[in-house]
Amino acid sequence: MNILLVDDEPLVLNGLKRALYGTGWTIFTDTSGQAALQTLKKEPIDLIISDMLMPGMNGAELLKIVSEKHPSVIRASLSGYSDPDITIKGGFFAHLAFMKPCEPEAIKDEVNRIANILSLFPDRVIQSAIGSITSLPIPPKLFFQVKSKLADDTTSMEEIAKLISQDPAMCAKIIHTSNNAIFRGRTQIDSITSAITRLGGQVITSIIGMLEVYSVSTDKPNQSLEELQSQSLRVAILASSFVRREDRDQTFLIGILHRIGEYVRMMIVNDLMTAYTSTNKEEDNKVHLEQYLFNTKSEQLGGYLLHFWGFPIPIIECILICNAPEKLKGQTFGPTCAVYIASCLVKNQPIDESLIQHFNLEEKLESWKEPFCLQ
Repeated sequence: MNILLVDDEPLVLNGLKRALYGTGWTIFTDTSGQAALQTLKKEPIDLIISDMLMPGMNGAELLKIVSEKHPSVIRASLSGYSDPDITIKGGFFAHLAFMKPCEPEAIKDEVNRIANILSLFPDRVIQSAIGSITSLPIPPKLFFQVKSKLADDTTSMEEIAKLISQDPAMCAKIIHTSNNAIFRGRTQIDSITSAITRLGGQVITSIIGMLEVYSVSTDKPNQSLEELQSQSLRVAILASSFVRREDRDQTFLIGILHRIGEYVRMMIVNDLMTAYTSTNKEEDNKVHLEQYLFNTKSEQLGGYLLHFWGFPIPIIECILICNAPEKLKGQTFGPTCAVYIASCLVKNQPIDESLIQHFNLEEKLESWKEPFCLQ
């Protein structure tokens, strides 16, 4: 693992470098964003950790450029309480975040986690395409409803949370930000309500402002995107009604995100198709890329992104298997099974008979289907 540390304070850099000594990783250091970009041109960097407050090019500006020019490089921000605005901007372009003063063990744990994720990637081109994603597309209509509510001083945070929770892309980015070390505290956030409560109105407004620039296109309505958002919401609401009250928030989150991989595929397919068509036919890696370009399940693509964005592992694992009835039978009935059944009902697809029998759901299914019979 090749790591680039960027901070305008040499003492901080030297301290971090000493702390990481003996890990077997190759450590590079730079004291400015401009110098870091030169290092990235010359060295095969896997991970960059950049301070946010630097003269000249700040950390947020540096990570934005890295996301565009070196998308396969994992990006991390390093910030303190004194710079919340730049922290939010930096976090928008970062996969993970560290808070000053940073414990070396925290960096070691995260780097090991990232190394494990990278080992799962089938192809460097796939990794690069997913690594370039800083946010996912959002339907304009719902986005501007949220923006209007945020501008209204009489709107409660509960109303804001209810609107944001309707869109997978907004949910994903806000939970990603809420799990930034500077906001998270000691526990990971695993529900949209908890995320919005933790962040507060000012931070949410800043995130929405960033999303407007990078995620919302007002050129023309995207029908497939709106249908994907609408269907995900219906599944989330329905699945939540199948579980115990204490499981409803988690079930809703899994439901609203269960097709997040389709958002990822929507964003990376052009890059991958370009790489596929430009690859020489005689090269073995074209066969390799073809396999993953056309056969990788969307759940896996979504799982890769959520891993990078620091989502709680249990949530990611649920999303990975929510369309796999055989694996669901190895669990007790809960959020993931509820999302699978709700998805089948919303899409009017058959539910796996062996799963129905395994959980003795014959009678419950009749009542769960009733709302759909009335439509």
